Amino acid sequence: MPRSLRLLLPALLLAAGCSRGPVGETSNIEIRALNMSLASLCQTRNWTWLDTYTILMGSNGEPLMFFFQPDGEHLSELGYRRWADGLLVPLIKARRYTKVGMVGDSITRRVFVVPKADGSPSTWSDLLGIQAVNLGVDGETTADVRARLDSIIQPDIQAYFLMVGNNDLHAGIPVSEVARQVESLAQTLATRSGKPVILQAVMPLRF
Repeated sequence: MPRSLRLLLPALLLAAGCSRGPVGETSNIEIRALNMSLASLCQTRNWTWLDTYTILMGSNGEPLMFFFQPDGEHLSELGYRRWADGLLVPLIKARRYTKVGMVGDSITRRVFVVPKADGSPSTWSDLLGIQAVNLGVDGETTADVRARLDSIIQPDIQAYFLMVGNNDLHAGIPVSEVARQVESLAQTLATRSGKPVILQAVMPLRF
């Protein structure tokens, strides 16, 4: 990890621990601290990391309004297109994947908000241009995803894109424990499936 990140991470973790409000409230300080922990983990383990946090931010360091639904958490059509076109499609093309699994919570699942040309809802396959299995489930924590790994793992999926941890923070689980659980989940999924797991940053909130 770069020295600047090593110096900043403890401060973010401390701020995250001090900033927690009632259960259900999550701050971008906590999310940034979690993402820095996961990015460091990927560097240590030589896993692929996609920074799906920064791509939704403006030059002022704040989340851009038009990437989000009115609830400030879920993505708009533009948010999904930014995610797909900015990060997912380039990696998929570079690695020549033809079928991937999209694993996560409601942010992963709700790609249907993107309309196709005929007005019908899009799938991940539509956005990515390959076969893509939507394995997102609303409200799931890391533990919930782990509990359904048997249904997630499919022999013809070549790689899994994993984004999880947001609902853990909403549930009041400390950042350090969420990072530990995400690491364990990613390792278990990779080991059991025999396929690469690409970790993605938890996305910012716009409140």
